[in-house]
Order: sequence, then structure tokens, then C-alpha cells
Amino acid sequence: MRFMTRCLFAVLISSSIVLYSCSKSANPETPTRIASGFHTESSADIREEKNSWTYVTSNSSFQFAEVLGDKGIYEAVLLLEENYRNENTPGIEGMRGDATVKAWTIGTARQRELRWTINEKANAGEVRERFFRLAAWGCCDSPSVYTYYNVLSGKKLYIVNSDLLEIRGMGEGPLAARFVGFGYDMNNPGHDPVLQYGTDKDVAQRFALHSGKNYYDTPEVFGAARNKLEKYHLDLSDSPLGFVIVVRYPGEAEIRIPVENDLIYAEKATLPKGYSIRPEPVALTESPTK
Repeated sequence: MRFMTRCLFAVLISSSIVLYSCSKSANPETPTRIASGFHTESSADIREEKNSWTYVTSNSSFQFAEVLGDKGIYEAVLLLEENYRNENTPGIEGMRGDATVKAWTIGTARQRELRWTINEKANAGEVRERFFRLAAWGCCDSPSVYTYYNVLSGKKLYIVNSDLLEIRGMGEGPLAARFVGFGYDMNNPGHDPVLQYGTDKDVAQRFALHSGKNYYDTPEVFGAARNKLEKYHLDLSDSPLGFVIVVRYPGEAEIRIPVENDLIYAEKATLPKGYSIRPEPVALTESPTK
């Protein structure tokens, strides 16, 4: 990408110091085409308040992603435009974040069409295979929250407090994989953590696990099969999808939830005294916008 001008300048406006980093072309941007490429801007702001300063960054960037289709061949080339606005005030715990991510389908070399837009309370994001994962950083006793979207559709799928567990089943292509997630949604305070099971396109089952634990008590989640216990990847590529989801809180008896023929059987779960499990609606309410 060749830019006609590059600039870095500082502007002092009343009590705020604003820094900009930008790239421009000689020709103005149209909705689908720019003569010298696509562009975006980042900025840094020091906002002076009564008894403190607040540091604000708005970081924007592009990346290209070649994404596999269901049959394991490349389906689309996407241009991802990401903006993360983070605010931090010394003396106030936590980093407040807002994320906006846009996916553009690339046609010819300089043509793009908006595919989806995601807006989320988050600090950072990244592409993970056919997922786009947004991270809302934890603070104090609150865990980090990771929200997984399908990168082709922008559909929100999993809300967890740690990495997904991937189970590789029989067959070829992305749809041979299953994923297990577990976590609290900090935007839904007071709700029990949710166990989630599905593919990278859809969540098939969701169950709330009531334990009486506080939100900051986050367990470890494993997949168990054939005397193997795995935290990140469980290979069942030579057998039907049957395994046990193991949830472990520190110092507590473990929770064992069986998966048989690609279905969670919550009624067969082994639960410590005082624990319970109940089904939850499968679909999350929010949909991506254009």
C-alpha cells in the first residue's frame, strides 16, 4: 500500500492533549474503493479532569484474513477493520474498553463490501481460525471475559473466561471440530456460569451450572476420554464423539458431564452436593449489524 502523505501531529485543545497518527491518500475515500488503498486513524488523548488525568487510546488497524469454508477450502478473503478505545484513570481500577470490528469481503483488488459489524465492551481482539475473539480484560477479582464470534458471519457464539476446549471428531474440514466453553458473562451479573457446546458456526447446547460460587471463582475445564485428560485439544478423530466434560473448582469435588453421540446428557452428570445444572436458551440475543 503506497500512501501519498504520512503525518504525525499533536494538537492542544483546551485542557486535552491529543496525538494522531494517520495515513492519507491524494484521492478521497469512496464506500468501496480508494485509489491508493484503505486507510484508518489512531489517536491518544490525555483528558484532564478535576483531580486526575484519564489516558485514552483509540487504536485502529487493518488485517487481511483468508477464511476456510465448511469443506476445508478457502471461502473468502476478508479485510478486518478493528478499533479499540481504552480508557485508564490512575486510582480507578480497570481499563474501560469499547471495541468496534468491521469485516469487509474483498472482491477485486480494491473493491470491498461490508459483511458485518461487531460492537462490544472489550479491550482487544484477534482472529483464531474461523473465530474472531474479543477480550475484556479482568480487573481486581473479576475474571477476563472472552467472546467468540464466527468470523464469516459475525455471529456471537461463546462467552467464556478461558480458552475454548477443542475436540477433533471424525471427518474432514472445520465442521469435524467441536468446542466446549464455560464462563460468566460479566454483562449479566448474578447469572450462573454457562457451559456451552457446539461448532465454530453454531452453539448446539447451553447449560447453566449453579454452584453457589462467587463470580471470581473460575474453574478449570477439561475433556476426558480413553484415559486422557486434555485442557485445550482432545483428539477423537478415530472414534465417535463421546467424552466427559470435567469441571474443577479448587479444593472441590469435580463435576463430570457426559457427552454421548455428540450430545451433552446433563441428566447423567455427576455433581457435588448443592450443585445443579439446567438448560439455557441456545441462541444469544445479539446479531451482527452491517
